[in-house]
Amino acid sequence: MSQPSPGKIPIASTTSTLPCAPQRALYRLALILCVLFALTARLAAQSVFCDEHLRVLPGSALENDYRDMLFTYLVRQADQAAAKRRARLAAIQSAKDLRDWQSVNRRRFLELIGGLPSERMPLNARVVGEVVRQGYVVRKVIFESLPEFYVTANLYIPTEGKPPFPAVLAPLGHSRNGKAYAVYQRLFIGLVKRGYVVFTWDPQGQGERLQYWDFLAGSRRLEFNQHAMAGIQEYLLGQNLARYFIWDGMRALDYLTGLPEVDPDRIGATGSSGGGTLTTYISMLDPRVKVASIVTYITSLPQKIENRINDAESDPEQDVQGLLAAGVDHPEMVGMIAPRPVLIGAAVRDFFPVEGTRQTFRELRALYTKLGVPERVKMVEFDHRHMYSQSLREATTAWFDRWLKGIEVEVHEPPVVTEADATLECTPTGQVATSLGGRRMWEFNRAEAERLLTRLDEQRRESGFRNNIPAKIRQRLALPNLSIEPHARKLAEVEAGELTVEKLLLETEPGIVVPVRIIFSKASPRPAAAVVYLRDRSGELDKPATYEAIARQGKMVAVADLRGWGETMAPRNVPDVGVAYFDASGGMDADFAYAGLFLGRPLPGMRVWDALHVVEYLRSRPEVDPKRLGIAGRGWAATIALFAAAVDSQIAWAIVEGAPASYREIALSEEYAQPASLMLPGVLQDFDLEDVLAAILPRPLLVLNPTDALLRKMSRETAEGVRAAVQKAGEDRETAGNLELRVVPLESDVGQVLDDWIAKR
Repeated sequence: MSQPSPGKIPIASTTSTLPCAPQRALYRLALILCVLFALTARLAAQSVFCDEHLRVLPGSALENDYRDMLFTYLVRQADQAAAKRRARLAAIQSAKDLRDWQSVNRRRFLELIGGLPSERMPLNARVVGEVVRQGYVVRKVIFESLPEFYVTANLYIPTEGKPPFPAVLAPLGHSRNGKAYAVYQRLFIGLVKRGYVVFTWDPQGQGERLQYWDFLAGSRRLEFNQHAMAGIQEYLLGQNLARYFIWDGMRALDYLTGLPEVDPDRIGATGSSGGGTLTTYISMLDPRVKVASIVTYITSLPQKIENRINDAESDPEQDVQGLLAAGVDHPEMVGMIAPRPVLIGAAVRDFFPVEGTRQTFRELRALYTKLGVPERVKMVEFDHRHMYSQSLREATTAWFDRWLKGIEVEVHEPPVVTEADATLECTPTGQVATSLGGRRMWEFNRAEAERLLTRLDEQRRESGFRNNIPAKIRQRLALPNLSIEPHARKLAEVEAGELTVEKLLLETEPGIVVPVRIIFSKASPRPAAAVVYLRDRSGELDKPATYEAIARQGKMVAVADLRGWGETMAPRNVPDVGVAYFDASGGMDADFAYAGLFLGRPLPGMRVWDALHVVEYLRSRPEVDPKRLGIAGRGWAATIALFAAAVDSQIAWAIVEGAPASYREIALSEEYAQPASLMLPGVLQDFDLEDVLAAILPRPLLVLNPTDALLRKMSRETAEGVRAAVQKAGEDRETAGNLELRVVPLESDVGQVLDDWIAKR
């Protein structure tokens, strides 16, 4: 055979290796079939595990039984607390009984809000302007309720008649422009024209006293209620924002009663909504108030809890932690004013439920009747929405006429002309922050936080501090002092490939169940390691693939929805536009948290109680090795997992993702985004989260993506600062070596990190 010429390819060799067109088509088809066969074989080897396998209640006959579980539970708990405090009220039979009852109630209330400032510093009051109108004058006043805490106020003084005049202290409700709100001006002008001196002031966060101000943009920060940002933060300190609102009012009363135009023995107080709250607080704590008219505030706390959905704004000064647990409700608050005269003004279509108002009035009328002065308490109601209406203003004026002037005549509000905001402003810029500077509410919180944290550092140096942390956590969480005896009800069992899923309900206390999915492979060796996995809120971040991967490691996985989360979320939402179910301060979850605070049972504690039941149930199963049982949680469930691991020393390890690094940072920050339902009242008086981490060690612990006060993932450098704090809290560097802190930037990587870390346990 002749050789081909260099550079040429034989025709025979090319044609023999390439198929013709029909052959090429068959070749491609065969290749596609091979690929499809391989994919089919691979998918067949895997399970078809999905969300459907995780459903416990949806679609079952029990779904409707637990649709309102947490809501119903909290209302029932509030009713039980109300029954106890009604028994105390009914036991009053004499003036001495009343005084003793009032004294206990005042002491309890003051303890709950953190007390009042101990010293009355100089008011440094000054009149900065005057508005002269026919029959009266409005003085523009600035005073300091605390050093450099400036209060902008208006003083209405009659220019007709003979002083000294009776006077009215007028705290304000939630109005954006504070004392200049037109409805309130109508009240003040109507009263001054009738011969009353009236003193009113801007509450913190309103009018000229915005507490969060953007100095670069020259505008307010936080479009929502500014009370929430300072007040929710203050829970961590064991205080309540009410203490500062009350103190403003008492110092205003100091100023008012010292005026030559005022008769200090004839002082009334009135306010609507938040102003009604303060009228109640000030009147029950300061006997200088001789007569009160409380408008569109009085109801009953169980009714308020039940109707909270219709009032999305968070008002921590109204949500005093532990109030119902201490036996104090609205009848006790108004009862502390007795036997002084009190008018209760109500709106039938109010979000403060009028049925609660009527119930409270019935109790108060019985009390005043026992005291022999039934005429000194009265209720009026009008068919309108939440507002200080003309009808209510006229009723208030008539009440003051009766008890401060001794006259009973029909009152008709005179025609009034209200002023523009600028006319009544006391500062050149319309804001204390830009005109006077001074201190703001969050700065007082930060100062108190620094004091508590300094004391906490000192306590950490005391012997036995670390050993006492689990007991302190239990106390702050208000965990029941009961042994845990899990009661499980199996609803179904399904197969998902090689995995088995048992669906059950775990009763953690009467009326509360936790939907749990037990996921495992029957082929796994026994006894197996196990994981309690707490789903975060609605479970959107917790994917079935994560549970599947853990179960394929040979572990038994218990996936739990703690109360109010997942399948026991309430089938309702706050009707206000833009307020989501898990809004940090105004959503349904936050509403449940406020209800828990009233009851003296913080919502985090209730959820830790649920988690401990799941742990104990899983531990009791013979297929589980109790010495290799750990706990995991992401997002809002992460802190719950940490608390559970800290109080249950038999939990072998813990892994959390997205937990706040500390309460310290939240308390020291001007602004924060961590949710109200994770705030633990008074926590910084006893411990911080680094102490919780130290209490878990030397057991293995992974803290993944710890978050700062604004919910941002911390940098690796900042996360290492957390490690240093834990080492300091634990006073054992070798022990702290079992703590891993990792920052994973991408959400897609989090699941893999969880799987890999748990696989080593």
